[in-house]
Amino acid sequence: MSVKKAISLGVGIGVLFIIVLIIYGVTHTFNQTKREDHLVKGVDLSAYQGDIDWELLADQNIDFAFIKATEGNDYVDTKFKTNWEASQKTALKVGAYHFLNYDTTGKAQAQNFIANVPVSDQNLPPVVDLELYGIYEDNALPKEQVKVILDEFLKELENHYGVKPIIYTTQRIFKMYIGTDYKDYQIWIVDLDNAWPETLPNGETFTFWQYSHRGMMDGYDGDETFIDMNLYNGTYAEFIEEFF
Repeated sequence: MSVKKAISLGVGIGVLFIIVLIIYGVTHTFNQTKREDHLVKGVDLSAYQGDIDWELLADQNIDFAFIKATEGNDYVDTKFKTNWEASQKTALKVGAYHFLNYDTTGKAQAQNFIANVPVSDQNLPPVVDLELYGIYEDNALPKEQVKVILDEFLKELENHYGVKPIIYTTQRIFKMYIGTDYKDYQIWIVDLDNAWPETLPNGETFTFWQYSHRGMMDGYDGDETFIDMNLYNGTYAEFIEEFF
C-alpha cells in the first residue's frame, strides 16, 4: 500500500471514529434525559443487597426506590438508616416500606415505622408489605383478623404522615385479604407471570407493578445477587404529578 493511500485510509478511519463518537454522545445524552413519557422504572431493596453505592445505582436508568425500613413491632432493617440518608442525595424518588407481621398489633407496628422513618413531602408515601410468611404460608389467618391489624396500621400511618400508605401485595393475597375493600388505597401488585396486568383482580387499576424478583444491577454487594424490579403505571409526568 502506498503512503498516500495509507494516509487517506487513516484519515477516513479517523473521521468515521469521530462520527461514531458524536452519534454515541447524542444518543447517550438523549437516553439519559428524563422524557415525560418514558417508562418509570424502580427497585425495592433491603439489607439483603448489602452496602449500596447509591450514586451508581441511581445512574442506571431508574426513577424510584423503595427501601425496607421495619418489620413487626421491633425490627429495623440494619441498612435502613444508611440507605435512607444516602438515597436522599440522589435524584431518585424514594419511599420506605414496612413488612406487616401478624403476631403484633397494627398500632405497635406503626409506632415502630414512625420512630424510624421521617415525615417528608419530598418522598414517596409509606408502603405496607402484605404477604404470607412462615407458618402463615400454609395456615393463613382469616381475613377478619388480618383486617384488624392492617386497618390499625394504615390509620396510624395516615394520621402521622398525612397521606394514605400504598399497599404492596401479591395476586393471591390480594384476593384473600383485599378483594373489593381498600379501593381508596394505591396498590403495588406483584405479578411475575404477565407481560402487563391490565387490572387488579377486583377490576381496579394498580399504581405500581413488581414484574421481576431477578433483576441485576451494579452498585450493591450483598449476599442477594438479584434485586426486585418495578414499574409505575403511567408516564413520568403523571408519576410526578401524583406524588409530588
